[in-house]
Formats: sequence, structure tokens, C-alpha cells
Amino acid sequence: MSKTMKSNIRYIQTITALISALLVAPLAAEPPPTGWALQPLPLVSASSDDGFGYGLRVYGTYKDARAKPYKYQIYGQYYATTRGYEFHELSVDAVDFLDSSFRIITRIGVERTLNAQWYGTGNFQDIQRQKKIKRGEMPINENVRIDPTTGQPLRDLYTFEEYSDSVYSLNTRALLGPGAGDFLNPGRKLLRQTQGKYFFYDRIRPFVMMSTEQWMGDTNFKWFVGLRGQSYKIQSYAGDFEAGDKLPNTRTLIDIEQPLGYDATQDNKFVNGIRGALMYDSRPREREINPNAGIFADIHVEGVGKGTGSNYSFMRYTGAWRQYIELFPGFFNPQDRELVFAYRILGQKTTGDVPFYELGRIYTSRESAEGLGGNGGLRGYPANQFVDRVMGMANFEMRLTTFSVDALGGIDFIFLGYYDVGRVAPTNREMTLKGLHRAYGGGVRLLWQENVVINISYGRSQFESNFNFGFNHMF
Repeated sequence: MSKTMKSNIRYIQTITALISALLVAPLAAEPPPTGWALQPLPLVSASSDDGFGYGLRVYGTYKDARAKPYKYQIYGQYYATTRGYEFHELSVDAVDFLDSSFRIITRIGVERTLNAQWYGTGNFQDIQRQKKIKRGEMPINENVRIDPTTGQPLRDLYTFEEYSDSVYSLNTRALLGPGAGDFLNPGRKLLRQTQGKYFFYDRIRPFVMMSTEQWMGDTNFKWFVGLRGQSYKIQSYAGDFEAGDKLPNTRTLIDIEQPLGYDATQDNKFVNGIRGALMYDSRPREREINPNAGIFADIHVEGVGKGTGSNYSFMRYTGAWRQYIELFPGFFNPQDRELVFAYRILGQKTTGDVPFYELGRIYTSRESAEGLGGNGGLRGYPANQFVDRVMGMANFEMRLTTFSVDALGGIDFIFLGYYDVGRVAPTNREMTLKGLHRAYGGGVRLLWQENVVINISYGRSQFESNFNFGFNHMF
């Protein structure tokens, strides 16, 4: 059985586990039109980047006829995954704080990414080579070794595949030129142990975020101001022994490149920022979580520098346009169904001295992602697959709400199909429509009590695939 098939079976088992956990949970009463409602949510999830996740999030939601979609929502969560990702958080969202019309959001927590990914910057990456390096099929210096007699790169070819897991294997020069020497290649077993962490590093990030926003009169415009406090501690895998391995990891890509921010391997570095945004939001207020109409657009600016207590100085400018269009309501609505076409166009530019672990961060007033990949970008690539100072993408979705069940206070089933496209560049001038990366996929989303979206999706690209079992619409 192939590794891909085994992974897909594990993903299906995870989906079954989540659905079973929901069905055996205590039946929740229909939430009252006003007042508090408590929603414990098992965090059983999976993704290609982080592995299988487990934990618990407990929502407390206070609904009031004067504030939509709710007046207050508080949640606390513990979440960890089998690949070493942890995200523990306490969040308070006051839509109408003390009847003041101000929306105040506060989040405090800690995030650890045991296998944070760094592939370097640039739009053109040899993804097939990266995959071979991870699997131990190719040494990291394969494309830079030079034959002293010809001046051409030496390719380490595995002549005998049946010995591919041995410590060493013979290359073609052993047969074609026995006198040339250097005819032993490291086997896959040796390579997996010494370079399996080549594209990875360990990242620890405690954070606190506060923001406030307010509607501008009776218009659909809002202003937004926020503070982000965070520190980073980076750890390299060079010299570490993985469980069961007899050889240590060699230098990783961050050890070789030592990009700006590598000094966080020595001690904690602060990356605190001041945020501001202008938003336009014509979505139905009561359907902010699962919109079927309207536009949500924002221009977001974040400044980081010595004045904010940071170790680096840079600016990040992000613009996003999201639109939701209900299609054929006359046909679907009488059947208690709904078809929504949703799309997002996003662009970001970063200037200044930005550390490598922040270069790929994409922030809007609501969303966040890590490079063009993962569950917030091109959903057929791993997180941070494409990173640079200028990044842009477009995401298109078709959301079909098919049927509902009354269990657990009400669950709507939304079937999804999507197509993503984007690219990155070092400068605005080099940001063209050539070299676009594409991904496509689909899945199902469960809208629980109109407050929580459970997201199950699978995406593919030319060389990669991405599975996600998490929460919320991507946009």
C-alpha cells in the first residue's frame, strides 16, 4: 500500500472520528434568541502541514437583537497535533462593547510549530527536488556537485533500486568508469536520517493581539486599529537526532542561508506591530460568518519598528477584495437550498528589514496565512511554499448548501468546490501574470448553530496536495 493511500485512509479515519465525536456529544438545546449559549467543540482535525489534531474549544456566545451576528463571543482552546503544532488561545470578541458601538477583539495565546517550513524566497522552486530531498531520494548537494574532469554537475543516480534503503548504493560511474572513483552514493536510509529536516525548523511564538473597530455612521465603511505583540524563538535541527535514528541531522536550509532573523536562534526576538485598516463591508450583518451576498474589502497596513519595541523594522501593506453572490435563488431557495459564488483577490507588499519567519505572513483585518500555500493560500501546496516581498493570489469558491439536520442545535451541510491561483515576486515590476501557480479542490463545510464553520477540504496542484480538517471559511 502506497504512502499516499495510507495518508488518505488516515484522513478518512479522522473525518469519521470527528463526526462520531459530534454525534455522541451531549445534545445541545436550541440557543435562545437572546442571552448566553455554551458550545463545547471537540477539536478533532487534520491537515497535510500539521498532521492530526486534537483538543477542545469552548464557546460562550451572547446574542442580542441589537448586535449582529452576536453581542459577545468568548472562547478558550487547547489544540495540538501529531506533527508538533500547538495553538492555545483565549479570545474575546465584543461586537457592541458596553453598548458603545465599538467592536473590540482581544486574543492571547502561544503558537508552536515544531515543523515550520522554509523553502527560501522566490516564485520558481524545484518542488520535485524538494520532495526527493525530504524522502531521502536525493542528497541536498545533488545539483551543485561538479565533476572535476568535465565541469558538469555530478548527478547521484541510484543504479540498484532494490538496495535503495541500504546505507550506500552504487552509481552509474561504478559501471561505466570504475577507475574514476567516488562511485558510492549515500542510500535513502542514510539520507532520510541526515537531511529529513532540511526544510524545517522549530518556531515558538507567544502573542497578544488587541484591536478595535467601528462603523462610520450609517455607511458600510469601518475603521480598524490594532496592536500585535509577539516574540519568536527559533531552533535549528542541525545536530539533532530524530527518534530511532542513529545519525544526526546535517545543516538545514536556514543554517546555510542564515536569512535575516536567524539571530532568533540565539535568543527571543520581538516583532511587535501597530495595525490600521479601512474596511468596506456590505455583507448581511447576521451572516458575517457564512455570507451569501455583499462585499467585504479592506486595506490593511502594519508597521513594525524600534518604536513598538521590536528588533526589526519593516512595513506590510495588504489589500483584499471579497465578494459573495447568491446564484439562482429562485430555483434553490424554495428547496431550502442555497448556491453562493465567493471569491477573494489579495495582494501584499513588505518593505524594510523583515525576518524570514515573518516574510511569508499574510495579514488582513480578519485573516492570516503563511505564504502562498497551506489552508489560507493556494490550497494544493504546503505552507510557505512560495514567499517573497510581493505576493498575490485569487481564490474562487462555489458553496452549495444542500440540507440541514436538527442535531446539536442545527447543522447545515455546505458542499464546496474551489480554484486558486497566485504567484510571488521580489519587486512590483517582476509581479506579472506569467508563472502563476494553480490549485483546485473541494470538500464539505458544516455550519453549526450559525456560529461555527467546520471545514473539510482537499486540494491538488501540479506536484503537491493539501488536506485540511479545520474551522471557518477561508474568507
